[in-house]
Amino acid sequence: MPPLVFATYLAPCNRPLYEFAAAACGGVLIDGIDWRELAARSIDVAFVCSPPLLWLDGAVEAIAAPVLCDPRYGRRPHYSSEVVVGAGSPHRSLADLRGARWAYNEPSSWSGYWTTLNRVGDWSYFGEAVAAGSHQRALRMVATGEVDGSAVDAHVLAVELRDHPELADQIRVIETLGPAPIQPVVARADLDPEVRQEVQARLLALRGEPLVRHFVERFVPPPDYAPIADALGRLQAAAVSDRDALAGALQR
Repeated sequence: MPPLVFATYLAPCNRPLYEFAAAACGGVLIDGIDWRELAARSIDVAFVCSPPLLWLDGAVEAIAAPVLCDPRYGRRPHYSSEVVVGAGSPHRSLADLRGARWAYNEPSSWSGYWTTLNRVGDWSYFGEAVAAGSHQRALRMVATGEVDGSAVDAHVLAVELRDHPELADQIRVIETLGPAPIQPVVARADLDPEVRQEVQARLLALRGEPLVRHFVERFVPPPDYAPIADALGRLQAAAVSDRDALAGALQR
C-alpha cells in the first residue's frame, strides 16, 4: 500500500509540525496548491482552514484539531486573530483603523479574512484592503508600513515572533478577534473507514518536540464548526445581496 498523501494549505511556518504528523501517520506531506483540489479526492488527509471544510460540502470530514498551549483557550481546540499595527502606529483599536490601509491573507482563511469581515461587515470599512497572500506577508507589510493593519492568526504570530524576534520591535497587537474553532485536520470522505480511524488515533496520540516547538499541546477530536458556518452563511448572503443591489442600480 502506498503511503497516504497529506497536504497542507496553512501557514508555511508550521510546516515542520504537519510533516511530523504526516510521518507519524505513515504519510508523506505535500504543499497544497488550492483547497479546491481536495474535491478531486486525490489527497487523503489535509491541514486546512475551516471555511474550505464547510464549502467542500461532504467531500472531506474533520477528524482532528490541535489544542494550542496558549492558556487563553482553556485547553480547547480554539484560536484567535491578533489585530497588528506598526510599532509606532497611533491606532489603538480596530475602530481606529476605519479608512486605513489593511492587508488580509486570502479569502479561504477564517483568521485572516472572514473574522475581520465578521467584525466590520464589509471591506469598504477600510480605505484600502489588499490581498497579501499569506499571514507572514501581511505581517511584514505591517512591519514595513506598507499597510496600517492586518488580522494575523495568533498561532502563526507566536511562531513568527519566536523565529524572527526582530518583529517584536516592529509591530504591536492592539486587539484580539475571537476565539473561534481552530483549523481542522480533514480526511477525504471516501477514505477507508479503518484507515481514517487509524489516522485519527495516531493524531490523538501524537506527542513530541515538534508539537512543543510549534506551541501545540496535543490533537483532539474536532470542535463544532457551526459558529463559523453560521457566520459564513450570513456574510456570504450579505455579499450576494450587495452584488444584486449594485447590478440592479447599474441597470436602471
